[in-house]
Order: sequence, then structure tokens, then C-alpha cells
Amino acid sequence: MPLIIVESPAKCSKIQGFLGLGYKVIASMGHIRGLVPDLDSVGLTKNFEPTYEFSKEKSKAIAQLRACAKEADSIILCADDDREGEAIAYSVAVLLKLNPLTNPRAVFREITKNAVCNAIQRPRTIDMNRVNSQQARAMLDMMVGFTISPLLWKHVGGGTALSAGRCQTPALRLVCEREQSIESFKSESSWPLSGTFTVSGQITGKNSHWPGTMIESLGDEESALNYLENHHTDPKGKVRSATTKPWTESPPQALMTSTLQQQSSNLYNCNPKRTMQIAQKLYEAGHITYMRTDQTNLGEEAIQLAKRTVEARWGKQYMGELKAKVQAPQKAKAASASASGQPATPAAQEAHEAIRPTHFENSQLPESEDWSHQDKKIYHLIWLRAIQSIMAQAKGEGRTIVFDLEGDDSELPWEAKWKRTLFQGWKIADEKETEIMLAEDKESSEPEESAEASWKLAEGIKDGDGIIWKTLKAKPQESKPQGRFTEATLVRELEKKGIGRPSTFASLISTIVDKAYIEIKDIPQKIQQSKTYSLNTLNQWPATVEAFQIKKGGEKARIAPTPLGLTILDFTLKNFPDLFAFDFTAAMENKLDKIAEGSEPWKKVLEDTWKSYKDRYETLKSKSGGTQVNAKRKEFSDGLVAIMTGKGPLLLKEDPVGDKDKTIFYGWPPGKQLQTITEEEAKSFIEEKGRQMAGDSIGEYNGHQILRKKGPYGLYAEYNGVRVNCLADTSLEDILVKLQAKQESPARALGPFQIRTGQYGPYLMKTGATGANKKPVCVSIPKGTDLDTLTAQQAGEIFEAGLKAKAAGGFRKFKKKG
Repeated sequence: MPLIIVESPAKCSKIQGFLGLGYKVIASMGHIRGLVPDLDSVGLTKNFEPTYEFSKEKSKAIAQLRACAKEADSIILCADDDREGEAIAYSVAVLLKLNPLTNPRAVFREITKNAVCNAIQRPRTIDMNRVNSQQARAMLDMMVGFTISPLLWKHVGGGTALSAGRCQTPALRLVCEREQSIESFKSESSWPLSGTFTVSGQITGKNSHWPGTMIESLGDEESALNYLENHHTDPKGKVRSATTKPWTESPPQALMTSTLQQQSSNLYNCNPKRTMQIAQKLYEAGHITYMRTDQTNLGEEAIQLAKRTVEARWGKQYMGELKAKVQAPQKAKAASASASGQPATPAAQEAHEAIRPTHFENSQLPESEDWSHQDKKIYHLIWLRAIQSIMAQAKGEGRTIVFDLEGDDSELPWEAKWKRTLFQGWKIADEKETEIMLAEDKESSEPEESAEASWKLAEGIKDGDGIIWKTLKAKPQESKPQGRFTEATLVRELEKKGIGRPSTFASLISTIVDKAYIEIKDIPQKIQQSKTYSLNTLNQWPATVEAFQIKKGGEKARIAPTPLGLTILDFTLKNFPDLFAFDFTAAMENKLDKIAEGSEPWKKVLEDTWKSYKDRYETLKSKSGGTQVNAKRKEFSDGLVAIMTGKGPLLLKEDPVGDKDKTIFYGWPPGKQLQTITEEEAKSFIEEKGRQMAGDSIGEYNGHQILRKKGPYGLYAEYNGVRVNCLADTSLEDILVKLQAKQESPARALGPFQIRTGQYGPYLMKTGATGANKKPVCVSIPKGTDLDTLTAQQAGEIFEAGLKAKAAGGFRKFKKKG
């Protein structure tokens, strides 16, 4: 009986069902052997001959493989169709003493009956070039990790938990450099102008006004005010040009590994690691093709299947040009097969595809199967992008009006833009747009009518037409730095820089998170009070002033480096800048690709890399850790010490007589490194820490922290000495409203009384003795009382009435249940 060996046990029952009882299907449970976890296993002094060992954790799987192999008539190796899968197939061949040059090796990129049966009937042999590429990658990673990491233990401190890696450290570098660029960014203000306009002489009514913006922003507040003042008595302007141009929008590509990770994170807040777990399940269940790929094209068979679905759902006119979507066989791999003496792989197996559904007619997962809501969304995304990738372009028109206001020079033009869709093309398949189109909404025609009326208005505006403004508005904005990475945008940057492979992106991010080199956190929001100026009628001056808030930060789930991460990166870049340079990492990926193609000797890649940093490694290895710039301990005055711990640098204050129980721990200032922090920076951080110890910072307003604290009567927020009650989930905006209301209503004295504003409105407070009561007494001021004209005598009357009401139990009565 033929024995079929796959990677995952989740595939076994489905493949067994396809092949029937004439075959036996078992799993290797992934990798069954690996390099011995020691630098010697890389063979630095043995011509890079690797030393492997079979995994003790896989002893049960290994025993099953050996037992089943003894009873088998033939063995077909069916590990996944990538370099890792090729290495797994080779490891199984080594275990079972099979000849890798002759033993059948079948690959399929989807778990369907046709794909599996065809692969079994048309096997190839193990691609040793792919095996060597995977082996070279593993040996490079171990060589770099096992040489640089011990240097970190010695010269940075923190114990053996610290590590560096060939791809791990450049990934960390991306995060650290982004953080540094944000910290050094200097924001600049500008004043964009906007307004509403109409054509001169046009009857004012619905859809007669249209919005426009000044193409270039003004530089400052004074310029904006001057502009408004110059035009407040003259509303006239003139159209300089009116043009209509066609536009087309191409469909998105089908998903590959990296774009699947990015889009599932952006759309569904599903991190790369979880996304790959879901994709693995979908693949093993036979719903999608193999999820580790860097291709975005569909094969000819898939295109024809997708075409049927598009034509059946929307019509032939929604099909795109198919020629560009068919991927040619990979000449390099055919050459590789020929060079190694192996038969060329059939085109159906050789062509790599994007991730796609195995059954295009199924836009959703079967209801009969047990899938989570997130599983279903990821599947539908894969289906949607694959379908859209072969569809026609969306087409439409755009109209742009450029105009000037009276008295302006040519350097201050305005513009207005309109856009309409004439043919939806691939967008008809978009999930949100489809829902809108199919919704049975009586008002659904109104937006279409409004859009059509707006376009007709735009078409009616011609060159040389006179226009007049109806409103003008100047609203400041501030330039912003690049945002911190999300997991999705970090994956995109890793791909752009050529760091690692799509299949490794999720594990790279997980590694530096687990090592506490980076953290995923919410960034507190900062709010700066500002104002806008607007003209709403002709001859109005001064301009109407409105307060508004400029918001910064407030980002969710963003990646930031930890002090430990910054310290690790500083050491590695100072001593091995070339080894962890982005271009070096990308070039290494290209060399690994060439090894897989058979055009680069794998041992030479290892040898050249080792030679490039061997001498520096040996020098640092022989030096004492205490002599390095990156000291593990830095002492300041008054017992203040900066030390390196296993979780990163730490500021602490030691007891003068050495009592460890009296040591005070302060944490570590963000963005600072052990080797460069100054005493002034350390003490400034401790002072700020002291101010915040009693509360949690929930944001910033006009340069001052807003703290949420807990008092004897519950939570409250404090800003610049002003306090207001709040709840744990009260938003920063709501807290600001309360704070501003309290600040705008300061205490005012009326004889022995003070008018104050509390949570329930204004009240009178009288200090001093009132009978036996020595504490201040407060009485609410009735609603509708004019506080500006309130006299001391009236306040006394309100106070006496309030005391009588309190004595009679007339304040804040509550009705008991029952």
C-alpha cells in the first residue's frame, strides 16, 4: 500500500477520503529535525558542514513514520510546496533512508480531490536547491544569533534573555527609527481656506452652492485674517478654467501572504499571527489555496472558474482583460530542475498563484461547518480580492474648476472638484457597496439624485463665468509626523525593505514583542485649543471666531520601542552596522532566492557573511564587558543609579546604608538609553514621575497633563489644579468640557458667600461657624438665577431658604422601592 506523508495531521482525513482505502495518509507533524542548538552545528571551522539532530518532541511522530514506512509498498512525500516544506520532505527522506534524487515528491497548492489526485499521479522529486536555500537560511540565522547574542549578554547585560537576529534586529530598527523621527519632528502650522460658492446671477436654491478650497494654504494666522478682511466687502470672483477628464481605477490584486496580513489587520483588527492561523485552517479544510506565497496572479484554470462566477453574478461586461492575469511558468525554476537532473515540474504545479478560494462559487463558508465570525470574514476577503482581481476597471469622469477671487494675484487660485462613476467595474463586487446597492431603502435614490444634480451644476460652470462667495473660512492645521507602525503597516515596511519573507513576518513581530524590545500600546491623545475665522455674510467684519480642538495622538494598538529595544539596537548598530543594514538583509534574501534557483553556491554565502564580521566578533568576545561604552550600571549623585536588567534599563535610588528593602524604583524614561542618559534627564523624569504617581495620564491639553485619580468618593480628573468627577470610561473630550466649564466659572465673593460651580451646577458656599457647624456649608442656587446680577442680600435669602429646605428634608429626596 502506498504511504502518503503530509505535514499536518489536519489534512490527513480529507486527503485519505480523496484517495480511498488503497492509500495510507499520515503526518510528519511539521519539522522532525533541526540544527543542534549550538554554534558548532553551523560548522564555522568545518567548511560549514551542518550538524542536525532529530527532535525529541517529535519522537512519537518519528516512530509512526518508521513503522508505517516498513509496511509501505512505496512512499510519496507530500510536504507543503515551499522551501520549508521541501526541507521537511528531505528530513523525512533522511529518516527513512530514501533516495531524495529518485523518491516521489508530490505537491499541491489546494486540498481538493482534483488537485491531490493529479499531484499523486504526476510526482516530481525533492528539489535540493530549495533544500539548500532553507538550510542556508537556518544556518545564517543561527550563526548571527549565536555570535551576536552572547556579546549582548556580556556588554549590555540583562542575562541570556537578550538576543539579536539577522532579520529580527532590522525589524526592531524600523520601529526605533520611526520613533526617533517622531520625537525629532517639528510641527509647522498652516492656514487652509475653504468656502462655498455660486455662479453669479444664478437663482439661489437647493444644490446651487458648491464647496471650494484654496489650492495653497496661507502661512500664518495674520495672513488668513488679512485675506478675509480684504474680501469681506467684495464677494466676486472669476472662473479661470473648467475641465472634465475621464478616470479609471484598476481592480486590487489578489492576496499574497503579506497583503492578506495587512488587510485583515486594517479591516478586521486581526493580527498577522492570528491571520496565518486562520488561513492555515482554511487551507487544511480545502477552502483556499496555499497561504504562503509572494504571487498575486491567478493561474489559467482559476481564471476560468472565477470568470464563470463574475459572468453569472454581474454579467460579461464586468470581466477584465485576462491576458495580464495569466502567469508564465517560472523559467528559473525550470532551469533549476534541469540543472539538478530532475524532470521539469508540470506547469500546473510549477506556477505559483495568489491565495484564492478553491470554489469560486462560494463567496461565504458553508453554514454547515463550524467557523468563527472572524474566520468567515477572512475567507470572504480572500474570495473578494481574487474575484475583483480579474474584473474590469471602474470608469468615470472628474471635473475641476479653477477660479480666483477679485483682487487676488495669480498665486492664490481656488479649486472645486466633482467626480462621478459611469461604470462600476470591479467595485460592484465590493462588500460595502454591494450592501448599499441591494439594500431595500426607500431613500436610497435620494443620494443618487443629489449626486446627479451636483454633477449637472458642475457641468454648467464654464470658463470665464463670474462667481461669488457665500461663506469663507480659515481653519488652522498642523503638520504631522509619520504615524507609529501598526502590525499591518510594519508588515508592509518589512516587505518593502526586503526583510525576511512573507511567511516569516508574523513570527518576526511576535519575537520582538515577546523579547520586550517593542510594545503594542495605545498612544494618549493630546488636545490643543485653537480657533477658526469665518465670513458668513457679505460686509461682515470682524470675522466670526469659533473655538475648536486640534487633536494629536490618540492612536490605538501602535508599535513603539521599549528602552530595552533602543539599547539593543544601539549596541548592534555601533558594532555591526553592515550586518544589520536594511540593504544587507534584502541582498541576503536575494542570495537565498538564487540558491533556490541553483545559481548561487550555498556554502559561499555562509562563508562570505562570516568573513564580513568575524574579526569584530572575536575582538568584542575577548574584551571585558566593563570596558565597553555600553556599561551595565551608571551612577549619579544622591544614590541615583541607572542599571540594565533582564527587562531593560531601570532607574532606582539605593539606600545610603545598603538596605535593599528601602530601594526606590522609578522605571525608565521613554526614548532614553542607558549609555547616553544624563543625570539631568534622569532627575527630570523622576520629578515628572512624582507628579504623576497619584494618577494615570489620560491625555494632554495645552501642554499640561490631565490625570485620572481615585479619591475617597470615586474617580476624578485633575488638570492644572482643577478637578472634576469622572468615570473610568469617560472620554477625554467629555472631561475637557467639564474642566472648561469649571474654569470659566471661578469662585466669586458676595459678602460671606462664594459662588462656585460643581457637578450639579452653581452653588453658594459659606465658610465659618454656623451654629455648632464649623465646616463650610453649601446650598444650591435655583435654576434660572442670573449670577451676574446676584447681590449679597439675594444670596443671603437663597442661602437661608436652602438651609430651611435641608432641615425639612427637601433636598434630593429619593423614593424607596415598594
